[in-house]
Amino acid sequence: MRRDQPPRRLLRAIRSLTRGRNLSPTVQRSISEACRAILREYRAVASEGRLPNGNWRDAAAKALHYLGGDADLPAVSLLDYNHSRFGPFLGVSDDGTAADDICRAALASPKAQALGDRASPLAVGVALDAERLSGVGELPVGPDEYSNVWCACAGRNLMTTNIGTRINARHYLPPPIITVSDGPVDSALASAEAELVDTFSRFLKTPDNKPRPLLAFVEFELGSTRPFAERKLLLQKLVKYIKSGGIAAPKVHRLGFNIRIGWGLKGRNSALRAIDLARAAGIRDVSIDGVVRKEADRAISLPGLTNYLDPELVSQILRYARRKAVRVRPLELRDPDTIARSIWSALNTARCMGLHLGKYSLYPLTLEESAIVVGQVQRWFSGWATAPVFYVDQGIINSTGVYVGRNRANGVKIWLRAMARQGVKILLIDTVDKSKGWKLVRSGDDPKGLLRLHEVAEIAALGQTLGIKVLWAGGITGPHAYELGRLGVFGIYVTTAAAIDVAVAGTYSRDPGMAKMKRPSFSGVLNVKTLLEAGYLSQRVKGGAKRSEKRLHGAQDNEVGQLDVSQISRALPAAWREWWRVSK
Repeated sequence: MRRDQPPRRLLRAIRSLTRGRNLSPTVQRSISEACRAILREYRAVASEGRLPNGNWRDAAAKALHYLGGDADLPAVSLLDYNHSRFGPFLGVSDDGTAADDICRAALASPKAQALGDRASPLAVGVALDAERLSGVGELPVGPDEYSNVWCACAGRNLMTTNIGTRINARHYLPPPIITVSDGPVDSALASAEAELVDTFSRFLKTPDNKPRPLLAFVEFELGSTRPFAERKLLLQKLVKYIKSGGIAAPKVHRLGFNIRIGWGLKGRNSALRAIDLARAAGIRDVSIDGVVRKEADRAISLPGLTNYLDPELVSQILRYARRKAVRVRPLELRDPDTIARSIWSALNTARCMGLHLGKYSLYPLTLEESAIVVGQVQRWFSGWATAPVFYVDQGIINSTGVYVGRNRANGVKIWLRAMARQGVKILLIDTVDKSKGWKLVRSGDDPKGLLRLHEVAEIAALGQTLGIKVLWAGGITGPHAYELGRLGVFGIYVTTAAAIDVAVAGTYSRDPGMAKMKRPSFSGVLNVKTLLEAGYLSQRVKGGAKRSEKRLHGAQDNEVGQLDVSQISRALPAAWREWWRVSK
């Protein structure tokens, strides 16, 4: 059979796609079967080391679009990569434009040379990470990019993607709020009690005669001048009314206190006073309704109460609330079940396209919201690799604290443990605000660096203890790749370190924030891959292959940025073979 052209019988079958929509069931089945056969033949040709030509690619792209994905889902995922034997995995971000260069660089790497005929994608350990590189950073790809990536990588290279750097935030209906008006205490109390009767009645009398839980909030009229003692008295009477008035089911119906706050220190102080008032009145729940600060507006939204106040002020509120045994939350709550389903739809597309890993953001969810989402995603994709993402430059917030700044490493560890409880086996630690120049690794006194190498090592060790493979990304340079290789991390993702600057073109021209584009190059990918391998083997090859050992260990004493990549690359194949011999 000629393998340089698609089989004519298959091409004839898919030409039916242009005949119109009123096709018989028999013709529809034959088209689907032909599309599957084209994709299988294409992969077989690519697996032999021969890049299919333009006719093959056109046919494969049509088949992918018709089927909505690959003919056969991969039997392996990135979870199957053995980094203890083959060193850290490398992912390179691209929209498919530079896919051929990435694949060629992977096969030209020292490890691939050492593997020879055994250089399968899962042994070489390089993936094209399908992402569009825009002015604001990485964005999800669409059908055109998926087709380009698949046609270049199927049978040759691993494929991964990130379906988006933030979630599609959906909220529940706002909780009921009963407003206590100004004026005489008796009339204000009577009006509020009447509202409570109406509010709780719908949740008291239900179709199955089982009261639905409800937390309703009381607030005082905006601008109210009632003194503290009077407010405390009114709230106490309303709490007592719910418990003894027969209007609610006290076991599942509760009353909370809502406060509207402004910005900055005034907002914090208002929240602290609200906590004191709630505690004095016997209320354990306080909701905060604030004014969205400019930082949150620019980011669309931020997690929890940081939408309204600086993280340090939020941290002070949460600590104070914990001492007072009061729970504090935003007034409106996100709907994690709906968020999880929107994540599922995008991840499922990646899986159907034959990718080996799908990463997904949880930003800007709180830790508690994240756990609910991740638990469902893990259950839906138990047979495929899905990786939740933690953005170090944003940190994490939970019900008791905010973990940013100097406390961010502790936040990563808390998040890691929460992910382990949901059965996560692989995840990514990254930066999200690319335009601000944040870097994962902090070198020297770089103010844009986020984690010291010893913190990376501690987090990676915790992941190993928890049974989680930890991937790393975020402004990783060539020298960083070498150092992360020495640590023996599971894998890294790079963009800029493997790319060159090119002119803005195509659909990117509509992005007003882009002055140039980044495109991975053959030499850029090969250099990063070589440095990653060199760092890994420099800590592990101790005997045999004396020439390789001398070059590798001599390089440790130099500044990593001065490493001669071409010289090291000549030593690495022998070092790999030595490592595989002693590590059996």
